[in-house]
Amino acid sequence: MILRRLDLLHLRIFERVRLEPCAGLNVITGPNASGKTSLLEGIHLLATGRSFRTARIGPVIRRGASGVMVTGRLEGERGELVHLGIRKGERGTQARVQGRRVRAQTELARLFPVQAIHPDSHELLAGPPGERRGFLDWGLFHSEEEYLPVLQGYRRALQQRNEALRLGAPDRALSAWEREMDRHGRQLDAFRRDYLLALGETVTDLRSRLPVEGALEWQYRRGWREEESLEEVLARGREREREMGYTLWGPHRAEVIFRHEGVSLSQEASRGQQKTAVLLLRLAQVALHRRRTTRPVVVLVDDLASELDPARCAGALDLLRHLGCQVFVTAIQGDSLEVSGWEEIRMFHVEHGQLRGA
Repeated sequence: MILRRLDLLHLRIFERVRLEPCAGLNVITGPNASGKTSLLEGIHLLATGRSFRTARIGPVIRRGASGVMVTGRLEGERGELVHLGIRKGERGTQARVQGRRVRAQTELARLFPVQAIHPDSHELLAGPPGERRGFLDWGLFHSEEEYLPVLQGYRRALQQRNEALRLGAPDRALSAWEREMDRHGRQLDAFRRDYLLALGETVTDLRSRLPVEGALEWQYRRGWREEESLEEVLARGREREREMGYTLWGPHRAEVIFRHEGVSLSQEASRGQQKTAVLLLRLAQVALHRRRTTRPVVVLVDDLASELDPARCAGALDLLRHLGCQVFVTAIQGDSLEVSGWEEIRMFHVEHGQLRGA
């Protein structure tokens, strides 16, 4: 799907704004705090139901307004148009596709896959393990239809076991949920291993296009001992976990340790090294998604030129061009980006909450 029109109402500094992008490269320029990032945030909100800048919706809503609304018009491969929208505020969340109200925001996400790369993306490497698990979830959700039901089944069983632990339920009650966790947990582990293997091959392929020195490596830890089943580990840990009130082992505790030339990217790498590694990983996800599904991803890149040299910036844009992505890039000045080779380019300028064609 390609985004053909975006309408924002009461999103941060914008009272009302419409963006009509092209199918190729869309460059949004303007001074700091002008609203460039907010435009990308609106696209991300439409696609996922959440901001990539904050976990709370309050800061996203324009001061004095009761809620924020984002609507969009997508164009499919055969030229078909799909209208979707989302409203978030004091009364909760309402999302619609073709005028039909949808209960799960995952329906929007599956219809409109979006990948965001922004200045805080280094949290993928330096942040808590949940950031890395979310990275895997994005890739698998968009490429494996069976992944989401398995993940949801595991989370339900985990929630029920945690509740049983807090209530002091007998072993037989815990055992039933442990079997469910083991069944779904083994499936999640297999999905994640397969995905990381394919991602590693994709990273190797992309390194020739994106100037990156040295090898990027990672170590996957599944969340429980390799030599035992999850059911066995959970049964043995019941006494301690009753005291804690929650489950200590399982795929919800999985971790991925990233290294560059043997150096930990979370602790020993510079911010610039982290950003380059994240750029490579995110673009590899986009490439792998295209390879597995043949469908493109809409890519949002906020402030690409910060902390990256011109060669890496040019390499990233050239790679996205070859992947056939619709891309939105922000920059203070458009001439800081190498945009040659793109068939379609549209320039926008935003300042004081007003958007115009550059």
